[in-house]
Amino acid sequence: MTTTIDGEIVLLNNETGRYQGLSGVGPDIWDRIQEPTEPAAIVSTLVEEYDVDRDRVATDVERFLETLAAEQLVKIDASPTP
Repeated sequence: MTTTIDGEIVLLNNETGRYQGLSGVGPDIWDRIQEPTEPAAIVSTLVEEYDVDRDRVATDVERFLETLAAEQLVKIDASPTP
């Protein structure tokens, strides 16, 4: 379940009762993962939109997705796309 409060997206895991707040660039990433996508595509888009260092963004996106996966808010498919 998700809701937006004062510009921050709040995600709730109904099974665990735990929630995660997304602010800053988090909501942008969240919007991009509503459909299956590759982390590299997210990184490229963010680098273009925010004019930031690619390596830093790649690390941040990976960490962000791992955090959401650890909270059981997303599932990461590690299989390569054809």
